[in-house]
Amino acid sequence: MPRVLKGFGSCMPQQENPAVVVAVSGGSDSLALLLLTRRYLQTYLPACRLIAVTVDHGLRAESATEAAGVAEFCKNLNIPHQIMCWEGEKPASGLAMAARNARYDLLVQAARACGAGMILTGHTADDQVETYLMRRERADVVTGLAGEGRGLAAMAMQTLLQDSVLLCRPLLSIWREELRDVLRTDNICWFDDPSNDNPTYERPRIRQAARTLDKPALLAAAEQAAEQRRADNRKVVHLLTREDYPIERLAGDGLLLVAGWTENVGDAAPLMLGYLLATVGGQTYLPSMRDCSILADWLRSAPASGKHRKTLHSCVVEKSVTGILIRRERRNLPVMLLHSSERAVWDGRYTLSNEGTDDLVVAAVNENQLSGYLRGHQIESTQSERDMLLSAPAIFRDGSLVEIPALSHLVPQASSMRMKRHVACFDRVLSGHDFEVAKAVKVLLTMPFNHIYR
Repeated sequence: MPRVLKGFGSCMPQQENPAVVVAVSGGSDSLALLLLTRRYLQTYLPACRLIAVTVDHGLRAESATEAAGVAEFCKNLNIPHQIMCWEGEKPASGLAMAARNARYDLLVQAARACGAGMILTGHTADDQVETYLMRRERADVVTGLAGEGRGLAAMAMQTLLQDSVLLCRPLLSIWREELRDVLRTDNICWFDDPSNDNPTYERPRIRQAARTLDKPALLAAAEQAAEQRRADNRKVVHLLTREDYPIERLAGDGLLLVAGWTENVGDAAPLMLGYLLATVGGQTYLPSMRDCSILADWLRSAPASGKHRKTLHSCVVEKSVTGILIRRERRNLPVMLLHSSERAVWDGRYTLSNEGTDDLVVAAVNENQLSGYLRGHQIESTQSERDMLLSAPAIFRDGSLVEIPALSHLVPQASSMRMKRHVACFDRVLSGHDFEVAKAVKVLLTMPFNHIYR
């Protein structure tokens, strides 16, 4: 197999896929990707349909013309092609990240529409080196904590988008000039995006600096960082699944690390706490490993009488002689109206779907509402259990409390709201470096709800 095709076998699942979406901008990388994908599928997966998709961000006057040029190119190759446009206002700041998120959202939308479980993008070894350099510039890694500098792993060959569509990068080990040679062999021209040379943006500045550096050595450094990230994650998986001191999942979205848990946890404790805090707090990113290290040291110290609390990353961490409790803070909890058939994510923790005909509101209960609900259903609770329930979602209809889903194992559900656990740090964009630890966290978070909730 030619070198430029080897990455396809490494990152694409071996089972037959009904369709594959290839993201094609019209630049050299994506055009070469399209040709190489067609060649690979014809040889190894002939039953798999190839669909090209161009995302027009509408940020440059030339973008529509370039998208039309890609459509014509695909037509000549008899490859189905679709243009997806980023509609609406563009943010004044954070444009690059917003554009990337919009691009992935549109690609997922296109993949679902054509029944494709996979998207291919033309990220190259040059892109990997630039990503590594950008993240190295931002990183301040001096303590050597497990999990610190995890971003230096750069891009993974596989990434799961929106918990459903696999994004594959088969060209991460191929240099851009190698791909351009593929195009030159067939006399194929490509578009050059002028923003790629605009020093206003971070990546073009890094790209210019990288020209004077040892890029193969930097690529090797990124691969070494990726292996370190996976090794750190394996340590966390061990901690999450240890049988001597298991972590208990409590109704109301709390986690209990039983007394003695801090024994023999090793250097991965801060990273494990980071994952748990991000999950319970509904946060997209993990907290600082330095903050997690300070928290781990505090947890290891013997508790005096009573309970002691710290807050971090939208969570309350409470330690006592009985163990360590992690729960969501009672701050900044959203109030969300869902009309019939609407779907949304609440507090970064739950995906909700209103499958009925009535409008429903999802919000946290106050203390009076919780007391009345518990009293009405003759449910006894401790103060810790009440604290957790006060930060859990509840369902309201016409201003009246209908149900508290966290108690649905005790009280039959009374609404048409369907709920699924959402993990904000994994479920939108999950790096392949984190597949194993994400699975362990999700097993831990299996909700103790009745069969309606999953």
